[in-house]
Amino acid sequence: MPSEPHQQALTEPRSLVLIPPLAEEFSLYGGDDIVARARAWALDHQYLLADQVPACAHGLYLLSDCPRSSCRRFSQLDHARLWVPARAVGEREQPFLLSHPYSDRIEDETRTYAEAHGLGVGSFPEFGDDWYDSGTVPIRLTVPDDWPLWPIEAIAVILLDTQPVQWPRRLSPCGS
Repeated sequence: MPSEPHQQALTEPRSLVLIPPLAEEFSLYGGDDIVARARAWALDHQYLLADQVPACAHGLYLLSDCPRSSCRRFSQLDHARLWVPARAVGEREQPFLLSHPYSDRIEDETRTYAEAHGLGVGSFPEFGDDWYDSGTVPIRLTVPDDWPLWPIEAIAVILLDTQPVQWPRRLSPCGS
């Protein structure tokens, strides 16, 4: 029996996979409560989890790997994942890297990392980005508003056009 459209992962031949929050493949590091909060946040904002690309700035460029694994040394990329908004191009919201390090602030090294990769950096609990865990700071590294489509955006547009995600109006009490 085929799954509902919003419960299937979207794939692109070069490896990008966009996973809707209700898909079986949707998973994050953390317990069931963390996954449930992430799922509710992603549903509310219509974000897709990007997979099969590095969970660092290089994933936004669709590199197949992080060069020399250089990003692993940044402690503030803890629990980092790439997210792609499923908005129409006219309502453009940029893809972003969201991390949740055990810290209370964004360190200067993280700001330098973002700047070196052409990304904006901020912490936005008011967007609900603080779903991971207490004791962590949500750090969002974003594609700048004034840039044309980045590689991850260009492929995402094609994936979403050819394999549209149908978003439920709201979750049922049982979470499905």
